[in-house]
Order: sequence, then structure tokens, then C-alpha cells
Amino acid sequence: QRPDKDELVWVLVNAVPVFKNKKEIYQIIITFTDITERKQAEEQIKSNLKEKETLLHEIHHRVKNNLTVIASLLKLQANSMEDERIKAALSDSQSRVQAMSDIHEILYTSENLSTLDMNSYLTKLTRDVIQNYTLGTKVNFKIEAELILVGSRQASPIGLIVNELITNSLKYAFPDTKEGEIKINLQKTADQIELTYMDNGIGIPENFDWYNTKSMGLNLVKILAENQLDGSIDMESNNGTKFTIKFNIDT
Repeated sequence: QRPDKDELVWVLVNAVPVFKNKKEIYQIIITFTDITERKQAEEQIKSNLKEKETLLHEIHHRVKNNLTVIASLLKLQANSMEDERIKAALSDSQSRVQAMSDIHEILYTSENLSTLDMNSYLTKLTRDVIQNYTLGTKVNFKIEAELILVGSRQASPIGLIVNELITNSLKYAFPDTKEGEIKINLQKTADQIELTYMDNGIGIPENFDWYNTKSMGLNLVKILAENQLDGSIDMESNNGTKFTIKFNIDT
């Protein structure tokens, strides 16, 4: 401590040997440097960062709550409708809002505020989508996502794409009571991420032009893949339906 103040002092001690010859040490020069101000500045920076992290957590929490309220209102509105087309449209909108809400919920509970664990996110997203639909057949889900951390800017369109594809499968892929299966695979290849979505349903009719369809869901998938992720999208219909989306990792 400094003699004139009851204050803790940080000191950097440096010892340098002086050799009389190649083997014998003649003397040691010891220097003391007062680094108190530097340490205080470092502590202030740490404190500021902690405050910003707390603020970001709170922002994600509030955004999640607001989106959850919107999703709940859409659900209530859908339940009050008699027109099945309007009810379906409102339910789809609710599912989309919930997909975005899930992102903020995961970020709020995560130590890393800039990236999401995609395995956890896709698992939660799938569970939430299923809750919105009354299924006439049993559908098994298999999610295989490598340990990939994706920034929130890319996580949002990925979540919306998966949401639309699951919704589309649940609506159209399994018209009978046979057991169905949906597989979602996310893997990293070189500097790209590849998202593969497959179902073993009835597939898409040969004369159906999915890329130019007026279907809002498939149009949204195409726009999100190409415009939001700056990626490519391909579809195959053989013993079911398969979508493959490739995009560069956001840096």
C-alpha cells in the first residue's frame, strides 16, 4: 500500500540478471512499476462489459416475452375463427412468431449472446411446431446437428425455413394414418453450412412447380434461403420430399 494513502497498489516486478561472464551472474536489476491505474482501467472495462451483457440478456428476455404475447394473441384469434382457411393462416403466423421467439429465449439463457447452439434450437423449434397441430398420424422426428454455433442473423431465417418445411409436411405429406418420419440434418462442409430436410411422405406431384408456386410457405422458404442466407436451395421428390439448402457461414 502507498504510505500516504490507505489504497491497494498494483506493482509489476521485473528482474533481469547481469552476467559477469557467460556463466556467473554479477548482479540482478529489479524494477518496480506502478500499474495501479492500468488495473483499475481493466476492472472498469470488465464492469462495463458485465453491465452490457446484463442489458443484452434483459433485451432478449423482453423481446421473447413480446413475441410470446403476439403468438398467444394469434392463437386466441385462430381459435375464435370458424373459417378454416383463416384459422390455418393465423396458426401458421403464430408458428412463425414462435420460431423467432425461440431464438431470443435461447440467447437469454445462454452465456454466449452472439451465437446459438443449433441442435438445441432446432429441437425446441420442432417441439413447438408440433404443439400447434393435431396430427392424425404419428410422426417421428430425427434431428442431427453437428456442434455448430450460428450467429443470430442467420439463425432466424434457418428457424423460419425449418418451421415452414415442418408445417408443410404435417399438412400435406401424411394424408393417411401410416407412421411418418421427418429428418433434419445440419452439418458444416468446408466454409459452408448444409441444411437437409427430408420427410417420407407422399412427395410433391411431378407437375407441381414448387419453385414458382403461389404457396406462401414454399415461397418464404425460397426467399429466406436465397435472399436472407445468400444460399442455394434444391428439392428432390423420391419416396418423400427432400430439401437441401447450402449457404456460407456468416463471419
